Amino acid sequence: MAIVDERGRLFGRWNLLDVALAILILGLIPLGYASWVLFRDQPPRLVSVSPNRMEPAPEFRVTIKGENLRPYMRLSIGLQQGRDFIFKSTQEAEVPFVGIPPGQYDVVLYDQAQERFRLPNAVTISSSSLPSTELVIVGAFGNLDAASAAKLTAGMQLPGVGEIISAGKAVPDVTQVFSGSKLIAVPIPNALRLPAVVRFHCYVRTQAGNPFCTSDDVTMAPNVLVMVSTPIGKIPFQVQRVRSAQPIVSVPFAMRLQASPSVIEKIKAGDRDLGGVANEFAELSRIESVGPIRSLGAGLSEVDVKLIGQLQHGDAGWLYDSTPIRIGSTITLHTTIADVTGIVTDISAAHP
Repeated sequence: MAIVDERGRLFGRWNLLDVALAILILGLIPLGYASWVLFRDQPPRLVSVSPNRMEPAPEFRVTIKGENLRPYMRLSIGLQQGRDFIFKSTQEAEVPFVGIPPGQYDVVLYDQAQERFRLPNAVTISSSSLPSTELVIVGAFGNLDAASAAKLTAGMQLPGVGEIISAGKAVPDVTQVFSGSKLIAVPIPNALRLPAVVRFHCYVRTQAGNPFCTSDDVTMAPNVLVMVSTPIGKIPFQVQRVRSAQPIVSVPFAMRLQASPSVIEKIKAGDRDLGGVANEFAELSRIESVGPIRSLGAGLSEVDVKLIGQLQHGDAGWLYDSTPIRIGSTITLHTTIADVTGIVTDISAAHP
């Protein structure tokens, strides 16, 4: 019997064309399955995040483990997105973050368009192991117009920060920026700054064994620029002086100043020590009276002055600009006219 008869049938039973078509269809089945496995949308998922518990830090990095990760993906902790997505493989990536306050957060994986996977409450940023506290900051809100400056008033609560204790008169805006080892005053066109005293909530954190007080992950120190949340939005605030939350007390004291005659002659009642800061709330002391000038020869003169100091209580007595002040202490007065150094000769009020 012929394999293919005169009618074109295979073994006299199947049409040759039908057999060829069946073979083709059977061959396409594994090819189609392989294509589906290769090209199907494989949804990404997160398996773990490490570390998943940490203390606040200026910057930290987490490692995520998962499935079907892609280089173009993004990761967020709570509402804050990572600064980068360092893709290592489809199962692993590293993501750096900055400035996340204490709390418990979801970890969310995104592609270019939408959220793809979420690990609820996967990361906990605990409060510092050292205590939370408060600092009083003398500084200025910047980049304001007249309307917004008028809304920043004493008593205003600053969400997550603290409150405004005092607010002054708006003046043209100038921001202090670093240029190498120097500070440069940079005018901000068509903007105002508002001198203010703000009570900041902060927590103590150690860096290389040194304790610092940080708020919103920024170390509170002179000239630091921090973005502060207010009821009218986030506003830059430049720190000019940092002090403890202890109350300010007006205390009379006396000093003997020594300098060249041309400098001593310029010292007068009403001069204020602002500590080199152009801020109406930065006053450390005010000269109430100036005694007769005495020549010491060799181009040196001295004068006794009486002042009212804005002092605070400290463990060791009175504090002047957060530094102990006693009879015999050396202080440099930074007035708008001159810097003059002298010795404290009397403090009328008893030490606290």
